[in-house]
Parts: sequence; C-alpha cells; structure tokens
Amino acid sequence: MMKYINIGLLLITCFGIKAQGGNDFKPLKDKIINLGKVIEDNEQFGEEYKNLDLLLKDVDIVMLGEQSHGEATTYQTKIKLIKYLHQKLDFDILVFESGFYECHKALDLIAQGKDRRDAMGESVTFVWSTMKEFKPLVEYIESSSNSGNQLKVLGFDNQFTGKLSKEYFISDLSQYLNKIDVSIVQTKEWQHFTENCSHLTNYETKQLKRNHPELDTIYINHLINEINNASIDPLSGFWVQSLKSLKYFLSDISLKTDKRDQQMADNLIWIKENFPESKIICWGATSHFLYNSMEVRMRNPIVQLLGGSYYKKQPMMGNYIKTKYDSKVFTIGFTAYKGKYGLTRGKKLRRPRKGTLEWLLSKSEHNNFLLPLKNINIKGYKSRPLGNFYMKNDAGQVMDAIIFNRTMKPPKLDHNFFLKMHPENKYVKPEVTEQ
Repeated sequence: MMKYINIGLLLITCFGIKAQGGNDFKPLKDKIINLGKVIEDNEQFGEEYKNLDLLLKDVDIVMLGEQSHGEATTYQTKIKLIKYLHQKLDFDILVFESGFYECHKALDLIAQGKDRRDAMGESVTFVWSTMKEFKPLVEYIESSSNSGNQLKVLGFDNQFTGKLSKEYFISDLSQYLNKIDVSIVQTKEWQHFTENCSHLTNYETKQLKRNHPELDTIYINHLINEINNASIDPLSGFWVQSLKSLKYFLSDISLKTDKRDQQMADNLIWIKENFPESKIICWGATSHFLYNSMEVRMRNPIVQLLGGSYYKKQPMMGNYIKTKYDSKVFTIGFTAYKGKYGLTRGKKLRRPRKGTLEWLLSKSEHNNFLLPLKNINIKGYKSRPLGNFYMKNDAGQVMDAIIFNRTMKPPKLDHNFFLKMHPENKYVKPEVTEQ
C-alpha cells in the first residue's frame, strides 16, 4: 500500500505542481505588454504599446470588459487604451453598454450645441457617466471632435439607460411615424404603448407589469412592419432597431425571455454593418463580452448557482459577436491583485492565494499590464474577472486577453454632476467645493 501512496505522491509532485509553481511565470514574462501608469501618464504610451499593433492587426472590434461596474482603476486603464486605439490604430467608434436610442439621440443633441458631458450623462448609464474618473474621457472625446479625428459615441444596450429616452423617445417616434401615416398614433394600441413606455422610463415597474406589456411586444411588430413597408428614409433602419430593442426590453420584464444579450449583440452588429469601414471599441461588463460562456464554472457553489448556471444555459453577447466576426473581434477582461471596489462603500479585495492567476501575475515587475491568452498554458489557475469572484475554468477559454491591475480603487461619484442629472434624488448630497 505504501508503495502506491509513494507513487501517487510522486505523480502529484510532478504533475500537480503546474497549478502552484512559481516558475510558471517565466513563460509569461515575455508575453506581457506593460501599460505603464494609468492615471498620472494617461497619454504617455511606452514602447511596449507597439506590441498592441501586432496583437490587434486585422481586428475590427475590441471589447473592453470590467469586473463589476465598480472599479475605477479599470475605468482609467480602459481610457488609456481607448486613447491609444483611437490615436494609433484608427479605432473611431466607442460603443457603451448603454441605451441604443439614447446614445444616438445624444449625438444629435451635441451636434445642435448641447454640452457633451450633459448629453452623455443623460444617455450613458450613471455607473460610468457620473463618476469623476469618467470625466477625462468625456473631455478627450470633446477634444477629438475639434481635431478632425472624431471618436463617435454610440450605445448597444436594448434597455433604456438615461433621461433622454424619457424626454424624447415617444415624441421622436411619433414624429417619424406621422411621416408614414398619421393614423398610426391615433389608435388605442398606440395609447397603451405610450403609457407603458412612460412607466418604463419612470421606473414604475409595478404599474408596467399590471398594464400587460406583453401586448406592446405584439404591437411593436406592427410598428416595425409599417416602417419596413414605407422605408421613407435612412432613419427607418435606426427606428426598426430601436423598436426591436424595446420589444425585448419589455419581453424580458413581462415574459422573462432573457433576450437582452442577444439583442445587444444584434445592436452591435447593426452598428458595425452601418459603419463598415469603422473600427469599434466596446465598453461594458466582461460578463456580457465573454465567448464560450457555457464553459464558465464559478468556484463558490452559491455564485455558481446564482450566476454560473446562467452562463451554461444562456449565450452571452460575446458568443454571438465571436461567432459572427471570429478573429476580427478581440475580447479583454480585467482582474486585480489588491485594493477596493464597489460603487458605494468600497469592498476590500482579498489577497489572492497561491495557485490563482492573480497570484501568478503579481510576480511581474509591472503594476498594470495586458497578457494575451492565446497559446498560454494557465490551466488549473483560478481567476476572478467576473464580479471579483473566482472562476475555475481557464480564462483563455472565454476571452482573448486579460489586463492585470496590481492595485484597484473604487470610483468616486461626482455628487454635484449626479444631482444635476438626477435632481429628484433624495439620498445623494451635494459636495461643497472650496473657493
């Protein structure tokens, strides 16, 4: 018996050491792309950034994920990458996980003279647009519009995410439909539809559910047919896409259909096909950008039950995009070694244990870097790019690269700007600024 035990221990020593050995970092060292400082030197691109040129050669869509919508250092890293992609690699559209309609409307209003930060605050979801760390990106986009090399901002989310939908959606849609047939907006079905849109944009979920929103999903099909049959101008495609987005937004609420990721992918495909010569950067949650998402296995059984099982049965946006564009799309996740995260009270990140990807990557001399995952052997290393919870599967199964930040900081709410966007809020207090 002891003979077999000794043989077993020898096998574990020889083969099991792969997930624990410090020497595993050596093969990764030459693959790392150092991103330098992501706050102080946000436009200082070191020599290593040129490695991105080869890595992203022939790539048309770069998807920049994030762990949980509560990581400021991730935001700052993405902003630096966006600047490089825009300035050096000719990426010219930035698409947020924010309302398809609202972000398009914001472009129109900015062209008419509306302040860019206000317009983005009313279209891009507040978890980004009202944070202090986001403001430098708005300023950069504004400067790009004056330079002749504009970075266009759009949205791919099928949900309403900003105030612009409340203020303009129904009036814009009715104005468009009046060009087709004025009788369309004089029916009981239209009245019912507008009532539920009002409930939706005012976050009146109980009233919405009681008012049979499933009927509106059928009515939306009728509106789409009316627009398709008329095809009066180039805006018809935009309105069809906006209505499809709304249809599945309502359907997910009333019929529990889980169509959001599919429709977000459809919206991004629509954007790409309408701007075929453009190169696109996507900003959103890593959980939506994953491909092969059915391979995700979370370490914590409760997290697996609540989230991991969802990935097994529900294709994520990234699955559809990767299937459509294959090597033309490059998906990047994020992880961190230490620090805090969260939108309200900062939650402390636990120091990674030996045998995790974060532990392995911490052996680098660099504090912020990108690791391409193709042809990299990290099997057996748990990592936490999803909500800062550990997943057991190889990160390279579901993304093309991962960015490591040694120290994570939570975002800081710009109280005064938030209150400007949401004056009805009773919980956020204004900041007193020193004279």
